[in-house]
Amino acid sequence: MPAPHKLSACLKIDCLLTVIHTRFRHGYDTTMNPIIVDAVNKQIRLEFESAFLYLAFSGNLRQYGLPGMGHWMREQYREECGHALRFVSHLENRRAKVVIPAVSAPVYSWETPLDLFRLALEHERKITAAIHELLTLCREEKEYATQCLLFDYVKEQVEEELQVEEIVDIMTLCGTRIDELLSLDQKLAARTTQVWE
Repeated sequence: MPAPHKLSACLKIDCLLTVIHTRFRHGYDTTMNPIIVDAVNKQIRLEFESAFLYLAFSGNLRQYGLPGMGHWMREQYREECGHALRFVSHLENRRAKVVIPAVSAPVYSWETPLDLFRLALEHERKITAAIHELLTLCREEKEYATQCLLFDYVKEQVEEELQVEEIVDIMTLCGTRIDELLSLDQKLAARTTQVWE
């Protein structure tokens, strides 16, 4: 007969394999409301779409000769990826199915760097509305854990919109003065991002 500690380890492994086999055969074992799971997966798609939009803006600004603004947008890309991953982790921790979406290439038009930041502001407002809709749905469905997660995003969206609004205001005041635009470019180059996951 095996020693008691070896028997215990064998039982743990056997139990774990049974759980894995059952989940694999029967699907996900979650108590999470499927309506909320679907809505969070849609938010994941929005966050990745945001990331790729900012990555495209970054390349445009660097090609325009504004590497600091390009850097700012690249940091925004990293932040949006972090948001998506945080939602992914939330679903994984709740043992819900995560659907990683296909993301289309961003479609937009611009002539000046100010146009890109105005598009960024418009986009942030769209994300704010999506977060608010998801929070409202969670309240209606009494999905408390996801509400707690979303409160962080509600607060962050206020900060994100304000940050982009301030950049748009400064760029509007700069007008066509190249020296002012280059000064702003240098300031935006200093941005660092704390990415959550």
